[in-house]
Amino acid sequence: MIELLAPAGSLDSLRAAVNAGADAVYIGGSMFGARAYADNPDEEHLLSGIEYCHLHGRKIYMTVNTLLKERELHKKLYPFLLPYYESGVDGLIVQDLGVVRFVQERFPGLDVHASTQMTVTGVSGARLLQRAGITRVVPARELSLSEIHNIIEETGMEVETFIHGAMCYCYSGQCLFSSMLGGRSGNRGRCAQPCRLPYHVEGGTKKSAAPYLLSMKDMCTLDLIPELIDAGIASLKIEGRMKRPEYTAGVVAVYRKYIDLYRNSGRGRYRVDEEDRKILLDLYNRGGFSGGYYHTTNGRSMMAMDRPNHLGTQAAKVLAAGKGKLRARALEKLGKNDVLELAGQAETTVTGEVQEGAEFTLAYSGPLPASGSVIYRTKNDSLLQELNRKYVQENCREKIKGELKIFRGSPAILKLVWRDISVTVSGTCAQEAVSNPATQESVRRQMMKTGNTPFVLEHLDISLDDGLFVTVRDLNALRREGIEQLESAILEKSRRTAELPQRTCTEKKSEKNTEYKCVENISGEMGRKETASAENVPVGSRKKICTNILVTTPEQLEAVLGETELIFDTVYFDSLLVDDCAGEKKLTIEALADRVKERGSRCFFFCPPVLRSMDLAFLNQKNVRKFLRQMDGFLIHTIDQLEFFRNFVAENNMKAELAGDYSLYAYNSMAAEFLQSQGISRRTLPAELNQRELMQLDREHTEMEIYGYQPLMQSAQCVQKNTGGCTKKPGILYLRDRKKTSFPVRNRCCVCCNTIYNSVPLKLVGCREEILQVSPAYVRLSFTIEDYRETAAVLKQYEPLLWELYNGTASDDCMQTASDGTRGHFKRGVE
Repeated sequence: MIELLAPAGSLDSLRAAVNAGADAVYIGGSMFGARAYADNPDEEHLLSGIEYCHLHGRKIYMTVNTLLKERELHKKLYPFLLPYYESGVDGLIVQDLGVVRFVQERFPGLDVHASTQMTVTGVSGARLLQRAGITRVVPARELSLSEIHNIIEETGMEVETFIHGAMCYCYSGQCLFSSMLGGRSGNRGRCAQPCRLPYHVEGGTKKSAAPYLLSMKDMCTLDLIPELIDAGIASLKIEGRMKRPEYTAGVVAVYRKYIDLYRNSGRGRYRVDEEDRKILLDLYNRGGFSGGYYHTTNGRSMMAMDRPNHLGTQAAKVLAAGKGKLRARALEKLGKNDVLELAGQAETTVTGEVQEGAEFTLAYSGPLPASGSVIYRTKNDSLLQELNRKYVQENCREKIKGELKIFRGSPAILKLVWRDISVTVSGTCAQEAVSNPATQESVRRQMMKTGNTPFVLEHLDISLDDGLFVTVRDLNALRREGIEQLESAILEKSRRTAELPQRTCTEKKSEKNTEYKCVENISGEMGRKETASAENVPVGSRKKICTNILVTTPEQLEAVLGETELIFDTVYFDSLLVDDCAGEKKLTIEALADRVKERGSRCFFFCPPVLRSMDLAFLNQKNVRKFLRQMDGFLIHTIDQLEFFRNFVAENNMKAELAGDYSLYAYNSMAAEFLQSQGISRRTLPAELNQRELMQLDREHTEMEIYGYQPLMQSAQCVQKNTGGCTKKPGILYLRDRKKTSFPVRNRCCVCCNTIYNSVPLKLVGCREEILQVSPAYVRLSFTIEDYRETAAVLKQYEPLLWELYNGTASDDCMQTASDGTRGHFKRGVE
């Protein structure tokens, strides 16, 4: 059975989705959902939403698809989820690996689905999550239908994919754009959508006149429904928790129609009515739709570069324009209170009905348009009113069957049946009739009055002895009790009883210069063990903090090897460096690695941003595999890469180490434990946590980035291709925003991926004391877009600090500050 899964940003949207035919809904509560600004219901209303879904035989999944900080995980998550667990919520959609482990320990039997925020891009990641107890995976939207089918075939897992709604420019879960620019993190449900803002390209082969270079069209897959079902996808998901209930109802109703059409009639009779497609356009579109990535790798056809919000439908054409008004011809029937817009100018409301082809006059105060200009309708009021009346104001009712027995000398017996659930209730004994004995017709008429309940009696068998009299009051009471008992039986089937938690977290007030670490105590609760901070440890007894370096180009590596005597523990070779060297006859990557090892440093491979079929093709090149076998370790960005390289190490009998980058998120101790259990020996501290939050984590085997242009987005789209055509040549462009800030964009042509970096580098060179307090095992300098001179300058600037961190000796040179960078979230953190 294919599942149609609908969004619910409010209780009204939930009811609308169920009424319109959704098999399941997904909704967030008051905390921990990826749509913090939706009209998320409070506990009381969400519990009623769970009941509404179950009374109608639908499923409801809660979104807990953000990253949780340490205190949130141990103090807030359990009491937040407990009432929903006991009420029978059917599953959780989760991003945080720590939440996965927490839920499995404390809420047994509750299904956990891997959110698209986990950036699952292939079989490897799905297998890892399957072993971890995940029951369903929502892969990255960027996957092709072939890649999705491969996951299903190889793992047998339930797969849920998006079929309609907004598209992110970035791989979900890999975006820090909103976070770094304004402190509103997408990983915390507060994305400010910087991809919908205007930019222009610097350094490209052509200039694009379209301003919204990162804005994608909404997805619509009506034409692909047969293929998606045949591929074995378990759940077809509609995006839109920020949309109004009428949007939810309209989209669900259309997709319900076509899923049922294909299931009942097959491909031979599957045709999409253009009127249904127009309904979807009327509800929301950004300059039309795309079919998503199912059959398209990337490209301008998927972009909404001219407009980032609702365009509407073509409603009229301008015939003539004058001062204060214009004359137009309607291209479709227009209704009273429809809203029209011309070329991004002020909206105007239609005051009366206009037939298709009729001429009409509009009040207009903007620049005079040319004759033939198109006027768009951005609000179809009659459509919204119809959807509201049909699906928002009216609730659907479940068909039930009944059997009523009224015999002389016995209590009346009513049996009600809904699906596989039945209840039987008894009433009073019927009396002998003096006059007007009860008839089957009169009894049926009264018993069928189910009123404002979730049910309607579809069929009622009545056995009635002759000559009896039954009061209306007794029949009503019997029917009422039967319906109440049936409701209770339906809801009871999904309810659970929670066990006492094995461990919770008791909060203690933090004293200055004291860090805390969660530990198990005798009572089974999580206590906190005080340990002295680095500031209180004598300089001579501080542990060494080693330095790691990321290089992306040969000239950066030349600067690292030639411009400093610093001792580096590890040099990370970006996959781009491997690709560059593979194409140069005079230079081999092995020779560069040998030079690094001669300096006493280890060589790690810095993986591509994600792991997909194109990435696998690159990694399986003979020369690349030879190089990988010489590595001392791998820096992992995603769970797919974790599974892949763990297997690679085992298959090649290597002693290589697996390290996790900060995109392999470990905001809390349970996420760190999970990664460690999967083979990660050291992890990079999260880029979105501030110093105080970092110090709440175990930092014994961690790395902390203290310099670098941090990636804000990893995208399957290509700025070069979408604005000037594909050149198949790696390079760097710049996106300039409305505040004249420029963001570097690197084309990773070997794996067809774009990386957008922050406009300024992270620079913590002036944060000596804070770094010592955090006391990671390693610090990292990441070189990405710098040339030789810039790399050498950064090394010189950081050299005193790095020597001190390694030797534990103080130097006044370490007190310098950096005015040309940012401290990122090291001071502020995210909400």
